Amino acid sequence: MKHLVLFILVTTYFRLHEACDKNRVILHNELGPGKLLSFRCVSNVDDLGVQTLAFNASPYIISFHDDILKVTTWRCLLRHGANMEYFYRVEVYSTGERLLPRCGQVRVWTAKLDGIYFSKSLDTPPVLALHWNKE
Repeated sequence: MKHLVLFILVTTYFRLHEACDKNRVILHNELGPGKLLSFRCVSNVDDLGVQTLAFNASPYIISFHDDILKVTTWRCLLRHGANMEYFYRVEVYSTGERLLPRCGQVRVWTAKLDGIYFSKSLDTPPVLALHWNKE
């Protein structure tokens, strides 16, 4: 009986991942001409290293599936300024406690001079969510 339950759980896990659209975290740089956005994003299983994004460049997109066995969390350290003195460490995505994975979730983060803007949809304009810290 234990083996049957395990088989059902494993089969369900792989079927959910096959049918589930990837979630996306999208980063935009709208700091201004010549201003770079530096960031380092890590999850509980991945570290993307330090990246830079030029003003109005194509957005940086992180695509992933939620982990069923543990909470999927992505955190990014965002930085800008002449000496990268403006920063914010933000949790850009978290599933929270749940039995089934989320599918096709979108989190849009936009860096501007006055702060960091956020939206959960590509169709909704982002709103000011966070103000930069300064070293």
